[in-house]
Amino acid sequence: MKEALLDLDEAKGYEILSQSLQTLQQYTNIQGVRAQVIAKDLTIFARNWDKDFVGMPLDAFRKDLSSFKINKPKVAIETGRLLSIKATAPIKKGYKTIGYMEIISLFEPMTTEMRKLGIELIVLMHEKYLDVATLMRDNPVIGTYVISNRNYNKLIANNLTHEKLEKIVLQGYVYDGENLYFYHPMFNSVGENLGIFLIAINKEGIKKFQKYKDSLSFFLAFENDEFSDIIDIWEHPEGRFRSVYDRSVALFLGKNVDANLKKDFELELRDILKNYSKEELINIIVEKYRRTKKRGVIK
Repeated sequence: MKEALLDLDEAKGYEILSQSLQTLQQYTNIQGVRAQVIAKDLTIFARNWDKDFVGMPLDAFRKDLSSFKINKPKVAIETGRLLSIKATAPIKKGYKTIGYMEIISLFEPMTTEMRKLGIELIVLMHEKYLDVATLMRDNPVIGTYVISNRNYNKLIANNLTHEKLEKIVLQGYVYDGENLYFYHPMFNSVGENLGIFLIAINKEGIKKFQKYKDSLSFFLAFENDEFSDIIDIWEHPEGRFRSVYDRSVALFLGKNVDANLKKDFELELRDILKNYSKEELINIIVEKYRRTKKRGVIK
């Protein structure tokens, strides 16, 4: 990819990017993501999902890239033409940054996974960001928010009003006898409030997530292990590692992949962990043990 960027060979860049993403999806559980390479001048160099936008400038609607000066990967929710989760890393030749690799995930996969747990998610972006998020201008609106995930639960959304949303945000939660509603604020990489994650759980879901004891306080305090993990992933996708990249290398070793490929990742992880302190390594081990024990499988 470095050679393709330096040679300005977009066709080669597209081929490399598409093959790399196919390999990622083949050997991991990561599905439904997009990938693009951004040139140093903040124009699109290659996208795996289309070839029509090569050379298109991004600085007009990607303010996070206009002042983008990072030396290590970052993960953040950002506005673009769509609101999405973007994992961005510099591509370097020596000490010089020659471009950026970006993996993009919309909120539909997260919505689907949470639905499996009995949780309904509606991702609500502040309406004021529609000047940037141009592909969301026809999305449904609730009060001053725009729904960002296309596979949202329409029955839940139809029961929401501007007044009800205001009450949820003011009180922290609302229980209407059918569903428990609460929210989590949504920020971008510079701390701007982009909107909220609205979460709804019905009566059956409430019973599933707690040993009720005639109180909602158990649930509202996020003490349920599975549910806390979801919130924690939003806030700390790196876990006990220093970065999301470090954690992804470690997780890859647990996959059933080609032995030679796994060996390369093992060497990479060893080099990464050499720079970790003893306390950091202990925290990683403790977190792994806690999650393994919680699921009832001890290896």
